[in-house]
Amino acid sequence: MASSAAQLDQADVFARDGFDVTGYINEMFPSEDSLVGLDPLIGNLKQKIRRVDGDILVAVRQQSTSGNRARQDLSKAKLVIEDLFVKTNEIRRKAEQSEVMVQEICRDIKKLDYAKQHLTHTITALRRLAMLVTAVDQLQRSTERQEYGECAHLLEAVQQLAGHFSSFVQIPKVAELSGRLSALQKSLQMNVQREFELLGVGEDKPNPLLLDRLRACCLVVDALGFSAREDLIDRICKKEMGVYAQIFSSTGETAALDRMERRYNWLRKRLKAREEVWAVFPEAWRVPQLLCLMFCNITKTQLAEILDSKAAELGANVEGLLIAVKSTRDFEAEMAQKFGGGPAQPEAEEEERGLDEGDDNSPASRVRQRYERMFREKQRAGDDSLAGGGSHPPQAAAETAARTAFPGSVSSVFTPHLHVYVDAEEAGLRERLEVLVREETWTAWEDAQQTNVLRSSSELFAEIKKSLQRCSKFVSKGPALFQLCTAFQRLLHAYAGKLVGRLPKTNMGLTTGTAAAGSTDWQVKLVDEDVPVVCTIIATAEYCGEVVGALGRSIAKMLDPPFGQQVDVAGEEDEFQAVITSALNVLLLGLETRLEASLSQMARISWSSLDSVGDQSDFVNTFSKTLSELGPKIGAALNENHFRFFCDKLANSLAPRFFEAIFRCRKIGEAGSQQLLLDTQAIKGLLLEFPTAGRPNSAAAPSFATFVGREMGKAEALLKVVGSRPENLVENFFTLMPAGAAPDFQRVIDLKVLRRQEQQSLLEAFSRRIGRSSAGGSAGSGPASAAASGSAATQSRERPPPRSSTSGDPARDAGSQATTSGPANASTSAPAGPPALRPTSSSSFTGASGLAALSMPRGTAPSPSAGELSSRFRFGANTAAARAQAVAGSATDRMRESFAAMKNLNLGFTRKADGL
Repeated sequence: MASSAAQLDQADVFARDGFDVTGYINEMFPSEDSLVGLDPLIGNLKQKIRRVDGDILVAVRQQSTSGNRARQDLSKAKLVIEDLFVKTNEIRRKAEQSEVMVQEICRDIKKLDYAKQHLTHTITALRRLAMLVTAVDQLQRSTERQEYGECAHLLEAVQQLAGHFSSFVQIPKVAELSGRLSALQKSLQMNVQREFELLGVGEDKPNPLLLDRLRACCLVVDALGFSAREDLIDRICKKEMGVYAQIFSSTGETAALDRMERRYNWLRKRLKAREEVWAVFPEAWRVPQLLCLMFCNITKTQLAEILDSKAAELGANVEGLLIAVKSTRDFEAEMAQKFGGGPAQPEAEEEERGLDEGDDNSPASRVRQRYERMFREKQRAGDDSLAGGGSHPPQAAAETAARTAFPGSVSSVFTPHLHVYVDAEEAGLRERLEVLVREETWTAWEDAQQTNVLRSSSELFAEIKKSLQRCSKFVSKGPALFQLCTAFQRLLHAYAGKLVGRLPKTNMGLTTGTAAAGSTDWQVKLVDEDVPVVCTIIATAEYCGEVVGALGRSIAKMLDPPFGQQVDVAGEEDEFQAVITSALNVLLLGLETRLEASLSQMARISWSSLDSVGDQSDFVNTFSKTLSELGPKIGAALNENHFRFFCDKLANSLAPRFFEAIFRCRKIGEAGSQQLLLDTQAIKGLLLEFPTAGRPNSAAAPSFATFVGREMGKAEALLKVVGSRPENLVENFFTLMPAGAAPDFQRVIDLKVLRRQEQQSLLEAFSRRIGRSSAGGSAGSGPASAAASGSAATQSRERPPPRSSTSGDPARDAGSQATTSGPANASTSAPAGPPALRPTSSSSFTGASGLAALSMPRGTAPSPSAGELSSRFRFGANTAAARAQAVAGSATDRMRESFAAMKNLNLGFTRKADGL
């Protein structure tokens, strides 16, 4: 068993696709000692080869024998197929012979079948002809006796029988019967018309026998066809309208617009008084409906003549015009409801409800309104399907036509003349606006609920909604309503102008301006009583902008196509947004006007004569008092977005102005620079605390604190440079004001208390420093090139915030147009003082005078040590030491990075450990 298993394993090994001879031999004979079994193995392999050869020989013999057998079987199959083909041809031949025999047998049967069909048709035609002759004779006798009920039934039967002979009109007998039938139909139509002429127009209760005969006549008319029915209905409607034309015309007393209701009352009474007469006609004829449509056409024609003749008087008779329009629209709605089979009021109620809910623009309200509208549409569709299921298709079509035919059938004639109504409505609203503004108390409010607005705005929108409801319900939903919407837009523009007119103005009579030193044109005298009024105007303008948007959407839904798509109130929303911007700008200019006194007081102090540093200066106390008086009032009255924008604008305008105010201080001594630095830090703290004024639970945004720190840091750096010792002034200028240029250094020298010789030596040292830096070959790292490193740091702070801004970044929420949103950025808000050192948005200093000829590229100065920095200043030693430590630490980090990069290189030799 073991040997057989070993043989099977060997066979499996040899049968593998990836058999490796060398590997197999190495596995069988891993060492020289194992070669002892080589000869037995070779013998076994030879036996196996012989056994395999024998098996191959047996397989070849078997294959040869099976090939001969397969050829014999193929020959037999061919013979069988040939025999089957012969039998198939024989069967096909016999089938063809059978088909010929069957056709010969059935030839006579087909002729007999055709004869039978023709004979049956002939018998049927003769019977129908006999019936037609009899029916025509009976119809003639019934017509002569005026038996209209019998005539109606016979006429239907005769028409059905005559339809079978429509293809035999060339036969004399059929042609004769057709002629007799046409003559009888004409005779019947004339008799029916004479019967209806017996029906008097002045009779309220006709003879019942006459009504019965007329009912039978209606059956005859139905049998006569559509043209006969239309001719009869037209005669009856014209006969009735003849009475209307005699009573009412386009001239005389009946042509008065305020008497239009009499026309409609006449028709209502006429329809009710002659209900028995209208009951004679089949319901499918819709005779009362067609009579009302003819009444509408005649009334519309007469109204057009009346309006054209009185076009010049309509402006003085708007009330009469509105009475006529209202009565006409009510009549049309009544007729549409009467003959249309459905109520006419839900749409108006839905539009009125949508107008009342237009102010609620929350997502939940919009979802609720959408689902309510879908429910009403499904309910209405279900009612229509139930009504249509129980009526015939012609009746449903007639009801649909009535619902669409009556609205506007008469009232459309007023459309070209409704402009006088729109003008009168606009004049009334403008008068109401003047009264509201005149009676407005402009009451201030001091809470932060943002719920109180001016009473005039609420009442104005209430008047607008009433006017919209009157126009849509009683006048028109087309061009007149669209023109009224345009009048509303003009009215809202006027109200926005009233709000702007109430704002305090600058000395130039404007609401915009840029704070600048040396000019008083921009100043606004903002008293304490004006602050809550301006804040109330801001809240009112925001409220108006929101309501205008909701009102525009409601009007667009209310208008008929295509006017709804043309409603656009974006201009009015922008107008009220401009009011908000102007009011915020007035607040900013008013606050800066008060702070200008502090800056002027600062410039009047003799900073060169101070010999010691004490508490903060008096101008800082004035500055703090101004912010503490106005800050809580403004912060409590404005919402979060508007107050954030106001703080950003204040910091963006005040920080550069304070920087320039330092240069207006003439000369600053060593003690004066230290005192000014202390005052600057106090002012920076006041600015950082200003966003929390009136808002105890809020905090300033990080971007606002960063901006104030950066902009006020420029003033601190300038004061540190001014307070430096003369021998360290140049190095300190390059260290603390790396973006400064030669003109900026000239302004610093002019500000510092120096003798002429000291100034000259400092200028020479500055020139040598520039030349040495230029010789070093690093032209792109000096103060002049630093201006380009942050040129886009603070360029997006000047645009007023939208009403629903949620960015959370005051620096990005600020506006960008100085003429409409207050002070511009630092580069445009600097006062018109010395033209040299001016702060820009990239923290650079530029100029055009002084030592401009010395401005040239220079290299990076060597980093000073902590001791050198400490010796340059009498204050700020900790800052200098920290700066030196940071410089040394950054150099060590760069060295470590370089060595780490070298360690990662594989250069092919063994490296020793670094000492770092």
